[in-house]
Amino acid sequence: MLSGAGLFGTVGTARELGPDAGAAGVAAARLAVAALMLLSMVVVTGEHRQLRWLLRQGPVWVSAVAQVGFQVTFLAAVPRVGVAVGTLVAIGCTPILTGLIAGHTDRTWLAATSLAVFGLVLLVRGGAEGRVDVLGLLFAFGAAACYAVYISAGRAMTDRRLPMTAAITAVFVLAAAMLCPALLLADMSWQASAAGVAMTLYLAAVPTVLAYGLFNRGLREVQASHAATLGLIEPVVAATLGVVVRHEHLGVTGFAGAALVLVGLVVLIRSSARAEQSAT
Repeated sequence: MLSGAGLFGTVGTARELGPDAGAAGVAAARLAVAALMLLSMVVVTGEHRQLRWLLRQGPVWVSAVAQVGFQVTFLAAVPRVGVAVGTLVAIGCTPILTGLIAGHTDRTWLAATSLAVFGLVLLVRGGAEGRVDVLGLLFAFGAAACYAVYISAGRAMTDRRLPMTAAITAVFVLAAAMLCPALLLADMSWQASAAGVAMTLYLAAVPTVLAYGLFNRGLREVQASHAATLGLIEPVVAATLGVVVRHEHLGVTGFAGAALVLVGLVVLIRSSARAEQSAT
């Protein structure tokens, strides 16, 4: 699961290194290519026979809608607030929202998430250097909400023991179909360039097919709220890439905020570990 979440953290940098393109167009291209890759995999393994049944499962539809929402809002947030801040807000807020959805809101969770929220406030102020793009932050928070719903629905799929590879394929086929209008209405001229093709292939293969496969398999072993907590490795990877590759500036305030987010992460992980030990 950690390796899959780490790969998610490369999305923002790949998006920023690619050609100038609209968020909806990039999301639609990414999901369409990912869906084709996944369909090829299940055809080879014979799991495609289960797709019709899976397309009638509620959690699959919820996951698909959440996936569409996350793709569009996150890719819209990154150009406005940067890779580091956009990812930290989007993924840093996810454990809070997932905990609320799952009902896991004990005192330790409240203390840790409050610390993380305060850290996010400092991080945003440091990354924005005093200039806050409110719309960009709203997009990032919307991505967090969608991601929390996706994790909760993914956990529901594992609880129902749905075949994971085929279920992920069904999710992305539905999501790609929902975003098909963007392929027709958005400016897709950037796909004619080598950089555009490379960006699409990378986004589809690595932080989508491979990363979601690893992440969803990990959901078999942990609760949804714990998965969201472990997913905080993603903003660490994204922030590192943003500073090192994109030379984004966080400043002292931003680094202090990032440190507080990580402290909140450690508290949540230790709490989760203690809970699992007491349950065994």
